[in-house]
Amino acid sequence: MENQDDNTLDAKYAEELLLQDAILASLINPNSDGDDDDFSPSENSSKRQKLSIETGEPSSQFMCEICAENKDNDQTFIVQRCNHRFCKECISKHISVKLQKTPISNGIRFPCPGLDCEGVLDIETSKEIVAKDVLNMWGDAICESMIDNSERFYCPYKDCSSLLVNDGDEVVRESECPFCRRLFCAQCNVAWHSGVGCEEYMSLNENERRREDLMVHELAKRKKWQRCPRCVGISFAMHVEQLGLQLMVVASNQCPRVIGSSYFL
Repeated sequence: MENQDDNTLDAKYAEELLLQDAILASLINPNSDGDDDDFSPSENSSKRQKLSIETGEPSSQFMCEICAENKDNDQTFIVQRCNHRFCKECISKHISVKLQKTPISNGIRFPCPGLDCEGVLDIETSKEIVAKDVLNMWGDAICESMIDNSERFYCPYKDCSSLLVNDGDEVVRESECPFCRRLFCAQCNVAWHSGVGCEEYMSLNENERRREDLMVHELAKRKKWQRCPRCVGISFAMHVEQLGLQLMVVASNQCPRVIGSSYFL
């Protein structure tokens, strides 16, 4: 009787094992019967992606640490020395901003944008991803950082402002900018002040140094005009003779009057 009961239990246990095997097989390969009509492509893609993660296969995307967006791997930029990964667009913008804010002396390399990171961005590894104008700006910054501050000056014309180098071999006043081809005074570092010496030019007020102002100064010297003691800015008085009297006519819109020459004595 006991043997019969044992045989019955063994048979049930065997059936349970077979059932478990069948269930496991259906979970592993749910379409083993060959019918794929009820299995959608989206489910298939999802299962493949899950399988890729579970099996450790490399992903086709990564998350940029700056914009926090998923980007394709071909947009990856890896920083030297630290291996931080960012997208090329974000790194290009980062370099452009740094160039505008960083002193020239530090313009060769920039720190990795990673938090508390000591990695660096240099022009050799970054030149393929930055815009051409940014690359040119970076190259200029590198060249400028190699020139001593005492030898560095710029074209005084604001629409040029090109970097120039003072070699210090000789004292030169009249110079020509090799970029904009305009004359300037190398001693005063201003636009060329023809007919006015450097000492006299520097003694003029700021509002008396324009080209037309200097022309008035030159004319005043030739005509031996005197400066009106009451006017502010460029105002000259010239000697004229009217009815046998020596008068002073003030050449200024701010001081339109005729006064006696004795006023200047």
